[in-house]
Amino acid sequence: MSVPSNVTVLANTSRQLPSDDKILHACKKEFKSNLHPFKFNHTLHQSGLFEIPRIVELAKRMIDKNGNFCALNFKQGSIESKFGAMPQSERLAETVSRLGETGTWIKLTRAQDYDPEYAEVLDIVTSELESLSDWPLRKDMTWVSMTLLLASPKIATPFHIDHETNFLFQIQGSKDVCLFPATDRELVPDQEVERYYSGNFEAAHYRREMQDRGTVYRLAPGEVVHHPSLAPHWVKNDDNISVSISINYCMKSLEKRARVYQANFFLRKMGFKPLSPGLSPLRDSLKRKVISTLEHRDPKSFSEVVHTPVNRLKSPLSAVRRLVKR
Repeated sequence: MSVPSNVTVLANTSRQLPSDDKILHACKKEFKSNLHPFKFNHTLHQSGLFEIPRIVELAKRMIDKNGNFCALNFKQGSIESKFGAMPQSERLAETVSRLGETGTWIKLTRAQDYDPEYAEVLDIVTSELESLSDWPLRKDMTWVSMTLLLASPKIATPFHIDHETNFLFQIQGSKDVCLFPATDRELVPDQEVERYYSGNFEAAHYRREMQDRGTVYRLAPGEVVHHPSLAPHWVKNDDNISVSISINYCMKSLEKRARVYQANFFLRKMGFKPLSPGLSPLRDSLKRKVISTLEHRDPKSFSEVVHTPVNRLKSPLSAVRRLVKR
């Protein structure tokens, strides 16, 4: 699939800066807002830590330890596809080693748990992000993951949204990342965001007629693009194998907004028409306080951080529905 014609393409917008001992090369002023995407540079592609043979060994360790990974066949996929429609490959290590021959998209989550050097890289990147943003990221974050993404030539990752603030590092190959405004509720209405926060990761629907609201960032090795939380996006790989690192941060500030969407999800189920987050600080505060009482106090996963309140509410509600139907 080619990049849609009605988009703005930003190519070669990140400036090559003189090399030093830092991983991230960026201007601090770009980090003053977490609401807008922007592009900068990195040096991880020169480290030798993220070559495919090493990632194959990582995949084997993850399999042995029941790690969080998936390998999907995207050969017939497109921007408008859904992740759940893609068949899954069970032989992950073999799939990684044959990436150039297959139509495969591979995701290895929390790589830092299986390689101490990856954990060290994540720690350094987090420190540098704190310095660039002047934000106490470690105090705010509730969960962090270094996720490795590998894709066969010409693979398209479907349109979707994510809760986390994300930094996508390109290591090998090139690709286009199309990012849309995170606050555009015509593009992704409140109801779709609410369903996403209820556990439906495919809730956001691609609206081709609104494609011109997106901006395409062309990524080459040594470049990073920042994804704001809830910024809709799709990715299209060039005619090459792509290796990327996605560093994702869940943060207390993001969970506060998520709790309002989750409250609205249940209110809408009850027949109410709740106000969008941000329109009534008082109502937002009340919703947040109620839903926050159901949070996991010692979360060990993304699901426990984000979805525990919903899951705890759904269980008794489902029980009530079953009783009513008897």
